[in-house]
Amino acid sequence: MKAIAYLFTLSALLLFLNGCSSNAQKSAGTRAMEQVPITTEPTNKIYPGKVVWHDLLTSDIHKAAEFYQKLFGWQAEFHGPYAVMSFNGKPVAGILEVQSTKGKLTDGIWIPSFSVTEVDQAARQAEVNGARILTKPTTMKQRGRAALIRDPNNADLVLLRAKDGDPEDHKAAIGEWLWDEIWTSKPQQTRDFYQKVLQYDAMINSEQYDVLLSQDKWRAGVRHLEDENQPMIWVPVIRVDDPQALADQVEEAGGIVWMDPSEKPGNPNTALISDTTGALLLIQRWPVESEGGEQ
Repeated sequence: MKAIAYLFTLSALLLFLNGCSSNAQKSAGTRAMEQVPITTEPTNKIYPGKVVWHDLLTSDIHKAAEFYQKLFGWQAEFHGPYAVMSFNGKPVAGILEVQSTKGKLTDGIWIPSFSVTEVDQAARQAEVNGARILTKPTTMKQRGRAALIRDPNNADLVLLRAKDGDPEDHKAAIGEWLWDEIWTSKPQQTRDFYQKVLQYDAMINSEQYDVLLSQDKWRAGVRHLEDENQPMIWVPVIRVDDPQALADQVEEAGGIVWMDPSEKPGNPNTALISDTTGALLLIQRWPVESEGGEQ
C-alpha cells in the first residue's frame, strides 16, 4: 500500500461538538448539527455497536460536498458551516467546516458515530480502558446524547444514543455506507477495547482482519496493520457497483486514488481513495466478485 501523508490537528477536531455546555459558546456548525436527526424515520430501537451516522470534518464543505455529489449522487443541503448529505431522500452524512485555532487549513477526516445504550456509562468505560474523552457527554437537541472520544490508539469516534432510535438494519444500496473498519497495528488491544465499550458480543477472527458483531449482525471490521507508523483511524466504506469504473472518476472529481482495484497485491473489489479534502474512504463491490462471478 502506498504511504499516506495524513494529518489532522487536535485543535480542529475539538471544534467538533465543541462548547456544548453553553449556547453562547457553540459554533454555528454545532448549532446546525444539533438540529439534524440521524434518521427521518424514528424507530425507538437501539443497536449497540452499529455505526449510525458519519460526519466529515473538513476545511471546505462546498468542495467536499461537490465530490460526493459527483461520485455517488448524494445531495447536499447547506446550513451555514454544516451540510446534510442525503441519498434517495434519506440523510446519510453531515459535513462540518472546521479550521485550526491558528486559522490553518486541515486535512479532512470522517468521524463515525456508534450506537450505545447509555452514553455516559460508555464514556466512563472508555476512559477506564485508556480512551480520552475529547468532549463530555452532552445532549444535542434533535440528534441525541453524544460524546466524542479518542481510543487508546488515537482513533476518534462518537458515542451516540440517538433521540429517535437507530436506523433499521438493511442491505446497503449502491451509493450507501456499507461498512466501517478500524486500521490498527494493535489488533488485540483494539478488539478488547471495543468489545468492552461498544458491547460487541461475538467476533470472527482471521490473520489480517476481524469482524465485530452484536445481535448476530456484522457491525465493524478491524484491519491489522504491520506498520506502527500508519495512522490508526476509522475508515468508512461505500458500496459501489464497479470499483474500477468509479476509481477512474476520482481524480477528475478532485480526489486521489491511493490503491486502485487493478493494483497487485490488492483487491479487485475494493479501492482506497481520498476526497478533495484528504479524507480517506474505501469503495467496495459487495457481494465480492470472483472470476466466476459474485460469491
